[in-house]
Amino acid sequence: MVKVAKVRLFVESSLSSGATLDLDSAAAHYAGTVMRLGIGDSLVLFNGRDGEWQATVTKMGHRSCAIIVQDMLRPQATDADIWIVAAPIKRARMTALAEKATELGATHIQPVVTRRTVVSRTNVDRLLSSAKEAAEQCGRLSVPGVGEPVTLNRFLGSLDLSRRLLWCDESGDSPPIAKVLDGLNGSDLQGPWAVLIGPEGGFDLAERTFIASHEGVLGVDLGPRLLRSETAATVALGILQSRMAVP
Repeated sequence: MVKVAKVRLFVESSLSSGATLDLDSAAAHYAGTVMRLGIGDSLVLFNGRDGEWQATVTKMGHRSCAIIVQDMLRPQATDADIWIVAAPIKRARMTALAEKATELGATHIQPVVTRRTVVSRTNVDRLLSSAKEAAEQCGRLSVPGVGEPVTLNRFLGSLDLSRRLLWCDESGDSPPIAKVLDGLNGSDLQGPWAVLIGPEGGFDLAERTFIASHEGVLGVDLGPRLLRSETAATVALGILQSRMAVP
């Protein structure tokens, strides 16, 4: 009887049939101690480059695990190029934002510091770890990058003009997101995109003016209620991807 893999892990190593590799200590601990895998058990691996592969444990020790890669399960897919750009928020909520952005297919998570940003430090390594865990659990074949925090002005000043900026405007002055996206043709919808989410308290007037002046920006309204950052990111990404999927 074929064993059904119950563990799915992201690895940095290249994957191909017959390749052997050792999991890092954290992954080995998770596989052996948390999930209780043993020699002969199956697991699924992906690295964001080589697709998804079935593998088998060949050696298990204390915080060590050797495996052999066997069969490709899925070839690597190309993700729609969507960034989520958000002001840092409190730890648990920023983690939730990273998780949901990963599940919804964002290719990059970029913290931006605004005048009303209240969180002074963003743990990029922790956010990347949360994104990896979310990708492992949701079946995604890649993990989004996580950028070091930059100021809003610096981000907008360096943004490639070919990347459309979807600004989630909490003021109520912008048209509904569905109306804006439905007014775009197919090629414009395919991106690349950056979805901009403001801080608690919103952008100040100077920031709003600067954002509105950026070439390619589309200000959109997400509805009648004031949404938390992680909720706004989830709503905007979901609606954008639903429109991108329509032929």
